[in-house]
Amino acid sequence: MSKLPLDPVDLDIIRWLQKDADLSAAAIGEKIGLSQSPCWRRIQRLRDEGFIKSRVVMFDRKNSVLT
Repeated sequence: MSKLPLDPVDLDIIRWLQKDADLSAAAIGEKIGLSQSPCWRRIQRLRDEGFIKSRVVMFDRKNSVLT
């Protein structure tokens, strides 16, 4: 697969996903001025091309009842 250069919209999507990986394509699109479908397609392309490798959960032991 050819990795196209990232444009400012791709970078905005990545920034929002880094802040909150649970955001939907609709929510991200609303934040960056893009409708849901094109935003979702961009997220898929970023995954397919390896720019997004995974979504990760960060556990905060200090705020946990499990400690």
